[in-house]
Amino acid sequence: SFNYFGQSYSQIYVNHNGDLTFDAPWYSYTPQRFPMYGSKDVIAPFWTDLDNRGNGDIYYIQYTSGSILQQVTQDINRYFPALNFQANWVFIATWHEVAYFPTTGTQTTFQAVLTTNGQYSFVLMNYGSIASTSRYAGYDTISSSHHFTIPGSFSSDATGPNSTFSLGSNVNVPGRWAFRVDHGSLVCNFNGRKTVTEDDESSPRIPLQQTFNYFGQFYSQIYVNDNGHLTFDAPWSSYTPQQFPMYGSTDIIALFWTDLDNRGNGNIYYVQHTSGSLLQRVTQDINRYFPGLNFQANWIFIATWHEVAYYPTSGTQTTFQAVLTTNGQYSFVLMNYGSIASTGSNMVLARCT
Repeated sequence: SFNYFGQSYSQIYVNHNGDLTFDAPWYSYTPQRFPMYGSKDVIAPFWTDLDNRGNGDIYYIQYTSGSILQQVTQDINRYFPALNFQANWVFIATWHEVAYFPTTGTQTTFQAVLTTNGQYSFVLMNYGSIASTSRYAGYDTISSSHHFTIPGSFSSDATGPNSTFSLGSNVNVPGRWAFRVDHGSLVCNFNGRKTVTEDDESSPRIPLQQTFNYFGQFYSQIYVNDNGHLTFDAPWSSYTPQQFPMYGSTDIIALFWTDLDNRGNGNIYYVQHTSGSLLQRVTQDINRYFPGLNFQANWIFIATWHEVAYYPTSGTQTTFQAVLTTNGQYSFVLMNYGSIASTGSNMVLARCT
């Protein structure tokens, strides 16, 4: 059985149009942006309109022993150290030189590898040659509010010889993307208190339940600012990003510093926890990313900009999140990015002290 975000599955369907489903086959050839609202769990390595009648084949196979399990075990331990992972099952689905509909003769190759040891579950995505097309193509995995998206989905960067899928990676192996899916490595928490619905505004002063050591400066308060940044000493309305380092005394965490406006659509949330499952999840993530520290989170603060519009283009949707955590000795900032709408405006992802 395969644990997919807490749901255990004992069956799977390999669908022609570049996705895997668990409960039933799925013929959809029009990709949607994730998260999709509903109960369907989907793994979509390359969701678009494919047609293997003219050329291409789609294969699937699974293993419970042998050299493939050893190879996958080595890969997972390299990408996710300190878990001491030993694969006991691998499922591989491969779309090999399959054509887009209706352009027979185009050839696109990609692969999904599912693996588990009975406790941890992972999905690897391998991308070969991706033929050019004007059609949309999307990559995601989804389960309820949990999802991952490869940058470049639903854009001109998705296909062709310079496809971000084939050239990019989140594990430093071009064409390979790896995700842990038994619980998810994104916090994806949209609960908590909303900030005001005004342009260029900030949250009220938020007292922190645990002091946060930011490059040697201890802070006991924070402000969540509309335009994609956090500050400690005072609210900040700036919507024009600057190159870092900036010279001055303002400490900033700037996830996505640009001109945002949540009056038309989108919400900005913040919440903090000193106990519970999110602390356990962040503790696991930090120990995976920074092994050897024996980190145990005793506080997390989460700020989420959810489907917020750029100014003045109401209707655009951009989602990102900052997670601050500490154990009283070590401090970390996690930045999680969902769908980022296209814009001609300048923006900055950085931090300054």
